[in-house]
Parts: sequence; structure tokens; C-alpha cells
Amino acid sequence: MQESVAEALIEELVREVGTLVVGEPGAGADVEIGPMVSEAHFERVKGFLERAAAEGLRAAVGGGPLPGPGYFIAPTVLTNAREGSEATRTEIFGPVITVETFSTDEEAVRRANATEYGLAASVWTSDAKRSVAIPRRLDFGTVWVNSHLVLANEVPWGGFKGSGYGRDLSLYALEDFSRTKHVMTNHGA
Repeated sequence: MQESVAEALIEELVREVGTLVVGEPGAGADVEIGPMVSEAHFERVKGFLERAAAEGLRAAVGGGPLPGPGYFIAPTVLTNAREGSEATRTEIFGPVITVETFSTDEEAVRRANATEYGLAASVWTSDAKRSVAIPRRLDFGTVWVNSHLVLANEVPWGGFKGSGYGRDLSLYALEDFSRTKHVMTNHGA
């Protein structure tokens, strides 16, 4: 987040994350976050949160396992994330979001592109020039502007770098999942 708006946006993010309902998948239509898929996955996410705390990241909400049975991790917002911290470079695969602040567009792009992953990114801005310029500089397979996770069948979906090969959706996916072969037969022989 840009430093000038970080405090207000973190406050809003914490409020929203705090409303997420955690529970067993069949516990009701209001459940939004289920358990981790296994004890190993639970321990992995818990380990990320412990290392993040040791690195100086602060859990503005959540930050660890929920009490009781099951492999539940509280929806978590980690703030005070410094450039290069493990939680900002690695896919945690848990209900965890990290907040990094930046002061210039150049810094934001450099830090975003520093990850070895490149599935998707979002750019949130009211500046029309930025809404075109920044996505062009980001090394991600999908970049949304002022939205996130909106998919359309007409456009390809897939990552760059360590976030996989190939494309889902659109005609690109048909080409990507197809294997063409040319067989020519001389019928005159």
C-alpha cells in the first residue's frame, strides 16, 4: 500500500477480515473459511506465522491457530512487512495476507516483481495513467485494475515464473491443452 493511505486501508482491511466466518465446510452457508487440508498443511501455515512474528511482522488480526479441534487458522492480516521478508516472498496457502508499504511506483513494481511467483496481481488506483502504466511493468500472468479475482472465459488465466505453465480459459487454453500432429501419406506409392 502506498504509505500515504496505508493506515486507513489497513484499518478497513482488518475490519473486513474480522468479519470472515470460519468453520467446517458443511456448517452452513455463512462459512467462508474452512480448515487447512491436513495436519501437515496446518503446521506449515502455523510455521509461517511464527516465523513472521519472529521477523517483526505484526498480526493486526488473527495470527495463529483457532482454539478447539481441527486444523483452523484465524484469518490473518500481517503488517509491518519489510522488503524481502519470507511472508511476502512465499505462497503461504492459508488465510493470510501481508501488507507492505511503498512510497514510489518504482519501489512498488520492483518489490512486487521480486517474488519468484507470478500468478496474479492487483493495482488499485484512481490515477488513469497509473492504471495503464503499472500493469505493463508487473511480471504476472493476470493483473487486475481496481478489482481482484474476476475471471472471464474470453481471456486467458495463468501464471508466470514459478506459478505454473499454461493457460486456462479462452482459446489460448484450447491451444495449450492440445497436441497437434501432422501425418502425411503418399497415396501414389
